[in-house]
This record gives sequence, C-alpha cells and structure tokens, in this order.
Amino acid sequence: MAMYQIHFKANPVLWPRDPKENLAVWENSAEGGRAALESGLVQEIYMVSASEGYCRLESDSKMAALAVAATFFPLFTQEIQELVPWEEAKDVMLEAVRQVAEGA
Repeated sequence: MAMYQIHFKANPVLWPRDPKENLAVWENSAEGGRAALESGLVQEIYMVSASEGYCRLESDSKMAALAVAATFFPLFTQEIQELVPWEEAKDVMLEAVRQVAEGA
C-alpha cells in the first residue's frame, strides 16, 4: 500500500468573518477530522498553524486521497503527494544516478 500526504490550507475567502459562524465551520471541520481518524480513512492529522496542516493515509491508489481532499474543498485547498519509503526510494535513485554517471 502507498502512503499519501495531503497538505491542506484554509481558503480564507470562503471562511465566515462572523465569529459564531466561524466557530460553526471549525466545529464541522473538527468533527470531519475526528470521524476520518476514527474510521481509519486517514491515519494521522497534523496542524502547523491555525489555517494549515497535513494528513496522511494509506491506500492502494491515489483515488482515496483525492476522495478525502474533495470532502473538505472548497473550504480547504489541498496538495496531494505520494510518500515513498526510504528503503524503496534510495535504490531506485542510486541506480538512476549511476546510469547517468556511466553514460557521461
């Protein structure tokens, strides 16, 4: 299974300016995050500021990550990246660099 990381940022244009409406949006977002964690849809959620964070999920395809991202759009914009474990990536990268060096 592949690991995907979703980098999300709040879309400030769409968030309400009224404090009570803003609280309602935050409560909905927090509930969505809780439900995603409890159901196993995502494995981790991290915040780096009040408006930006990351979540990680394991899936056989990027479609699951796209589905998770879609549920929070347009309040959050997202960037999805596949994370390749070091043990798998290093050999592929070293081989590619060796081939280039041999051809030089």
